[in-house]
Amino acid sequence: SSGINAEYGDTLSPIEQAKSELVTAYTVNSLYWGFLTTQGINLDQHPLKKEMERIQTYMRKVKLVESEIQGVRPPTGHNPPTHQTIDKYAAARFIKRGLDKEESLKEKQRKIEDQG
Repeated sequence: SSGINAEYGDTLSPIEQAKSELVTAYTVNSLYWGFLTTQGINLDQHPLKKEMERIQTYMRKVKLVESEIQGVRPPTGHNPPTHQTIDKYAAARFIKRGLDKEESLKEKQRKIEDQG
């Protein structure tokens, strides 16, 4: 066997090997995509587009497996906000309901004490 895997195959984990091969395939296809674009070829229906999508699908699968191995939540494809926001109205409703429940419990306790 020759190439990158022969040189580094023993030191890379299976996930790292898959990532390396996918990045290599994606890079080569991207370069070819760029070349075809410079030649004025419409790539909307070109088989290369389907190949690039296939590689991206496998990249997502590898990320999911990697997340499972590490025990972290898998990537969602979007960046979460960097700061927390508070819904003031929802917070006010929670507090009001909590206070109302506490008040009703106190009322029930007073009635029981008055009867007893």
